[in-house]
Amino acid sequence: MHLISRVRRCIFARHLLAASTLLTAAGTVSAAELARVEGFGPVSRGLGGGGLAHRTGAAASLLNPAELLSLEGEREFVFQFTEIQPRVDVINSSTGEAVRNLGLGANRGPYDLPELAFAVRRGNWAFGTGLFAAGGFGIEFGRDSFLSRTTTNSVATGLPISSRIGAMRVPFAIAWRPHRQWRIGASLDYVNASANLADLLDAQQVGSLIAAGRATGSLVPVLAGIPNLSGAHFDFVRNNYLTSALTTQGIGGRISVSWQPLPTTTVALGYEFKTRLANFKGRGELTAIDADNNQTVLPGRGQLPRLQFPDAWLIGVSHQLLPTLAVVADLRHMFWSTTLGDTVVSFDADGGGDLRVSLPTGFQDITTLSLGSEWRFLPAWTLRLGGSIALQQLQASSTLSAAFSTTTRNHVTSMLNWRVAGGHDIGLGVSYGFAPSVRNPGGTITSVPAIEVRNRQINPVLNYGYRF
Repeated sequence: MHLISRVRRCIFARHLLAASTLLTAAGTVSAAELARVEGFGPVSRGLGGGGLAHRTGAAASLLNPAELLSLEGEREFVFQFTEIQPRVDVINSSTGEAVRNLGLGANRGPYDLPELAFAVRRGNWAFGTGLFAAGGFGIEFGRDSFLSRTTTNSVATGLPISSRIGAMRVPFAIAWRPHRQWRIGASLDYVNASANLADLLDAQQVGSLIAAGRATGSLVPVLAGIPNLSGAHFDFVRNNYLTSALTTQGIGGRISVSWQPLPTTTVALGYEFKTRLANFKGRGELTAIDADNNQTVLPGRGQLPRLQFPDAWLIGVSHQLLPTLAVVADLRHMFWSTTLGDTVVSFDADGGGDLRVSLPTGFQDITTLSLGSEWRFLPAWTLRLGGSIALQQLQASSTLSAAFSTTTRNHVTSMLNWRVAGGHDIGLGVSYGFAPSVRNPGGTITSVPAIEVRNRQINPVLNYGYRF
């Protein structure tokens, strides 16, 4: 019984570590590479995520609130639906084994991102709000791949490997025109986020964390002393279409200014504040696995006490080359290293014992360049084309997690909009995300075997707008 108790406590340590790794990774990827790079609303989405200084309609509430003053009519309603279809491959560089992202369970691939926005303009003032999926991503690798097998003692655990994170933002935006050349905007966001997480950590990873002083708490000596420990598995998963096992809420926001030095040219600056979220909290299970695949399950409660979405600065330019042709360029810098350079995770077991772990998740600041063009080739038809590139890799190769794919670095987007009579718009688009392969050399805290991750995405987009 004493041994079982020790095994159960051990479980805490390993899973906590794992939970932190995947969760933080998930949070960053969704926000940075999907919503943040591909943009919000049909205009920005078609322009490769750009359009800070451009007329982006009601979606400006989450892009540049100052541009709410550029609404074509006095009121605008927009609905957009995006389906993220990741194609993630993780390869064991030593054995050649590979596993591809699956679609299992409720909304664990593909991932659906809805957007609703409404804005009103009155003279020199404008107001906007909406509901935006400001991130959404996940992986599902099932129970039978090499990711579910420990390196220590080569135990096939049959335990699932998956993760998912989603963040919804509800902005309350206001814009004011103090001068005909200047527009100023700000918004305060309500943010609701949740995450699923299930991963397996090898005994070697736990030992490395303890040796580096990254694991503290009453469960550390118990974990270090378990005989024949092969691995530990955490499972914080709620198989639900909308919510996940670990949840939180808080606030975010942004300020912006647009300057129009010429009738055909606009320059915009913006700053997005780091979110102020409460700790991610939720219940789950931790499982310790020995050399004979004996599994001891321990329920408990986990937290991510310092996980936030980062602050960012932005600059954008929009220029009308012809009455029917405009071009835009945006530069965005996001401070991921201050929020996810290291990730702290804590866990409390129902039967007693605690653990606090600092994981070297290794996220780096990234700068993203977006370029786009807008061509109204017929009075009722507009074509938008764009692309974006992240100038740095989001996650350092040495901290890449096998159970979570790295984000794509490059995106190509297109959007075709048809202006129907009566102020109605219908649009259809697609984006393609891709990146060079990322490799972890192995023997690290985040991965014992050397791994390679490849990621490709094709994301269809459908939107509807009404101006009145």
